[in-house]
Amino acid sequence: QSIVGCKAILIDDQVFVVVAQLFGGSHIYKYDESWTKFVKFQDIEVSRISKPNDIELFQIDDETFFVIADSSKAGLSTVYKWNSKGFYSYQSLHEWFRDTDAEFVDIDGKSHLILSSRSQVPIILQWNKSSKKFVPHGDIPNMEDVLAVKSFRMHNTLYLSLTRFIGDSRVMRWNSKQFVEIQALPSRGAMTLQPFSFKDNHYLALGSDYTFSQIYQWDKEKQLFKKFKEIYVQAPRSFTAVSTDRRDFFFASSFKGKTKIFEHIIVDLSL
Repeated sequence: QSIVGCKAILIDDQVFVVVAQLFGGSHIYKYDESWTKFVKFQDIEVSRISKPNDIELFQIDDETFFVIADSSKAGLSTVYKWNSKGFYSYQSLHEWFRDTDAEFVDIDGKSHLILSSRSQVPIILQWNKSSKKFVPHGDIPNMEDVLAVKSFRMHNTLYLSLTRFIGDSRVMRWNSKQFVEIQALPSRGAMTLQPFSFKDNHYLALGSDYTFSQIYQWDKEKQLFKKFKEIYVQAPRSFTAVSTDRRDFFFASSFKGKTKIFEHIIVDLSL
């Protein structure tokens, strides 16, 4: 019911799936080979996670974690850690901020979490190797009410895409000291700004609840994203690139309609 996030985790040949739900609590399922199906393995305490909005899976020093961003007013975004028997609540990040998204990012070889929220600018937390906990490290100024944060790399440079439903979404670049804005994208009605790439072609998909969604392509010369194509998807919520041996596809999930699949084709116009 009302699933907002679903993440698969592989640990020592065991497969787990974390399912975050708005109603009925969130749960972890484990694949049972004897039953050849997933069975409930663990409940996630409702006292901590009451209105989940995102799940982010990551590893630090060969240990497995995931964080659930909680978007309720009394929410408590929480990091969970695997301890060989199950997942337990490892660290509460902060409360009362209505968190919308969590993104794990490697910045200059150090582990970070970026948390976006409805009530403050995105904050950056850095992993402290001594305490083995995340500690506040900074924020991204002038970017209130960010719905989603995605990190991506192009030509060994780290970028962020920041999604806003009202106002402009942003593309930012890490300059060895901080994230600086390189581009603003008009995005009224956007719930997702998703980076994806096929080989050396880099794109951003900007979903829209009110009009056509926009696909932008990276322009190497101008060092900016330029409009590439419009697609129509009813209330898009996520975009995913999928490649087979010879073909590349682009999935667009819909909140109100059917999921659509597009194929990425390169046409040679030199002939």
